[in-house]
Amino acid sequence: MNPPLRHLFLDPAFLRERVRVGLEVCPPQRREVILRPDKPWEARMISFFLTVLEEAGRFRLWYICRDAEDQPNLAYAESPDGIHWEKPSLGIVEYHGSRENNLLGVPGVEGAVFRDPRAKTPEETYVYVTRLKKQGLYRYTSADGLHWRRDAEPLLPFTSDTQNLVFWDERIAAYVAYLRGWSRRPGSDSRWRDVVRTTAADLSRPWPVAPRDGTGWVYRPDAPPLISSELPVVLAADAEDPPEVDVYNLPAQPYPLDPRWYVAFPSWMRRGQSLSDGRLEVQFVGSRDGVHWERYDRRPYVAPGAAEAECECANMVFMGAGLVLQGEEIWQYGTGFRSRHGDKAARVLQSDGVVYRYVQRMDGFVSLTFGAQAGECVTALVTVDGPRLLLNVDTGGLGELCVALLDEEGRELPGYGLVECTPVRCNQVEAVAAWGPQQSVDALRGKQVAIRLKGERARLYSCRFG
Repeated sequence: MNPPLRHLFLDPAFLRERVRVGLEVCPPQRREVILRPDKPWEARMISFFLTVLEEAGRFRLWYICRDAEDQPNLAYAESPDGIHWEKPSLGIVEYHGSRENNLLGVPGVEGAVFRDPRAKTPEETYVYVTRLKKQGLYRYTSADGLHWRRDAEPLLPFTSDTQNLVFWDERIAAYVAYLRGWSRRPGSDSRWRDVVRTTAADLSRPWPVAPRDGTGWVYRPDAPPLISSELPVVLAADAEDPPEVDVYNLPAQPYPLDPRWYVAFPSWMRRGQSLSDGRLEVQFVGSRDGVHWERYDRRPYVAPGAAEAECECANMVFMGAGLVLQGEEIWQYGTGFRSRHGDKAARVLQSDGVVYRYVQRMDGFVSLTFGAQAGECVTALVTVDGPRLLLNVDTGGLGELCVALLDEEGRELPGYGLVECTPVRCNQVEAVAAWGPQQSVDALRGKQVAIRLKGERARLYSCRFG
């Protein structure tokens, strides 16, 4: 039996009518630093990208580090509670004569780890797709997430110098990959970073994508070409962005609580003196299909911190791949940096890069926001598939929200009107809508209804029948 559907406000088309009601991105709370570069193999930096998975009560984190000679490696940490982390001595890689380290021996450090539900063998349970310099885009596989083996052939004969993200998408029964593309813009001689997408039925053999004549771009003669026009672009800067902005990466995934939705946390970079110089912020984008992404009000989901010497995220922030559900919260993990993008000299003088824990409200990425002046909206038709209407809502101390159920013609259903509704005045992820003493909507089960919402000083993050 399928669970009740969650109605998030990630698709503006879900709202048929809207008056004095906005859609706003809601940043998470930045909590403690959980990892700092404190090992010799991290002397240069803990680098941009990471992955977090929660498995059987254990938190697992894969992250990138670089030593004093700028040699990269994939490293591993774990935690019993997601807050207190250790870098275990794994004995896998010899580093400067010792195996007492948490390194995994993977030199390609621009990927994200995922568990493959379609793995053909136990040795392919975990997958990490990354580019190898001068060679292309390769798949690594592992039975335990620690001991990795590289395929003999590359998946793609391209360089994709970003967080290459791949996962199995049950909705379309295919693997999905988000990679870096480089595009031309009218009036610009430069190339610009964007995100391209492709799908594949299999990860065990090369994908049928090859460089096109006359469009490929090679930034160094001994390296494979960068992706140009070979794959479709799904996310790029546009005319509403400031000038000289690139989209840097796209850590995307189906939303665990309702995989009909896709959520992603791209970092956007505004160039400074060159295409490699700049500051970055994280934004939130959502999608119904993983192809068309909404950007809402474009406010930062995670912004750089204050420009102070002690601020460990003063110039760059990235959000890692993976969402961990903890009760009524979603925990996320991301990196922060004092230095600007491309400022390698600063990282020689002082090691950089820390990993933060962030806490988001369940379904809390985007809110339907009612201001001080009362607003009202009506949703598209939804199916009543549960006994009560549950609201993920925050009205603060002074606000309220009322709800009505409408038939297919837009008329209030008897007993479920705005006048009968008991105003909701609370901060709960599952507040029960009530019309006088009545909370049950069982009499409407299976019917199509629209939801009318009227409120002030309130945020509604989602609703569902359950």
